[in-house]
Amino acid sequence: MHNILITQRLTENNHNELVWSLENNWYKFFKKKSINLIPLNSNLKNFNKIIKTKPLGIIFSGGNDLNFLKKVKVNLIRDNLEKKILKIALKKKIPILGVCRGFQLIANFFKCKITLQKGHVRTIHNLKINKQIFTHKLKSIKVNSFHNFVVKFLPKNFELIIKHNDNSIEIAYSKKLKILNLMFHPERKNISQKAINKIFFSHFNIK
Repeated sequence: MHNILITQRLTENNHNELVWSLENNWYKFFKKKSINLIPLNSNLKNFNKIIKTKPLGIIFSGGNDLNFLKKVKVNLIRDNLEKKILKIALKKKIPILGVCRGFQLIANFFKCKITLQKGHVRTIHNLKINKQIFTHKLKSIKVNSFHNFVVKFLPKNFELIIKHNDNSIEIAYSKKLKILNLMFHPERKNISQKAINKIFFSHFNIK
């Protein structure tokens, strides 16, 4: 049994208590694989212990906005935590997956501009492949979309794999840094789910 770590959404309930949560879709996504999905929270001491188990990778999940885009307490707390986790993952050379907000967090970490863009909320995108990734010969994929903000420029060491017709980036990859960024949600329903699964599991070397 292998471990994959994943960050969580952070909310504040009616009693002003902070609540970490993770969509059940993620557990369903790994149901047929021998993977132990471990949600992360603000206990970094526990995170450092888990790192010693040599996990297959870390997923920076969706949910919330980045704090500089929407300044609220939960966004700031999550940003600060995930930047610390990202630094450790890069130092340890652990494979990283950024999903939606996770992509934005990684882009922001590498000083990329993130902008507001209409036409990406609760819709489906039919996307052409700009460059092949791993060994999969794909021409196009249809994906979900649930985000308001986009990334249009990549930092050094990242390759553009797929972009939308408005030039926003849907998939970016860095072989050197072991980072795969997806602006859509692989764990939610996608028309091209089989193709997405191939890309996703290849990144973490999961058969």
